[in-house]
Amino acid sequence: MAPSDSDRPAPERSRRQRLPLWAAVAALGIVALTVAAVVVAPDVPGTQRACPAIGYSSVLEVTLDGDTSEVAVLQVRDGDHWQPPYPPDAEVPAIPTSHDGDTWTFTFFYPPNPIALRALDDHGDVLERTEVDVGWVRVGGSVECGGPMEADVSWVL
Repeated sequence: MAPSDSDRPAPERSRRQRLPLWAAVAALGIVALTVAAVVVAPDVPGTQRACPAIGYSSVLEVTLDGDTSEVAVLQVRDGDHWQPPYPPDAEVPAIPTSHDGDTWTFTFFYPPNPIALRALDDHGDVLERTEVDVGWVRVGGSVECGGPMEADVSWVL
């Protein structure tokens, strides 16, 4: 008796399962949409971006020109106080200040604009006073999250 087709064992299927074409296309589409969302989402208005909880310091450099021979201290107005305090006052917190020749450097956590400056002699008397608009330039961080800034001011006495 001849074996019939129904008596023959079914051909063995490959143990590797094949993914239908539509599933592969769908998977690639999901990956493409995810990548697009990550790249585009930060630039979409109304989306939020997490900023680091950090306090950035900003540096103001003031260069004095003209007759600076009598200038002992250069101060900048910080809120209600002139900084650095003169004579040094332990009750008024001082902002970091340094000076090299006729260049004075002030460090702020919240850069003011405009700024008020005054030059003092050895006795604490005011020699000159001015107020200037400062062109602060961001040197790090971002517009959305802030960052350190720098500015240079020249003052002719």
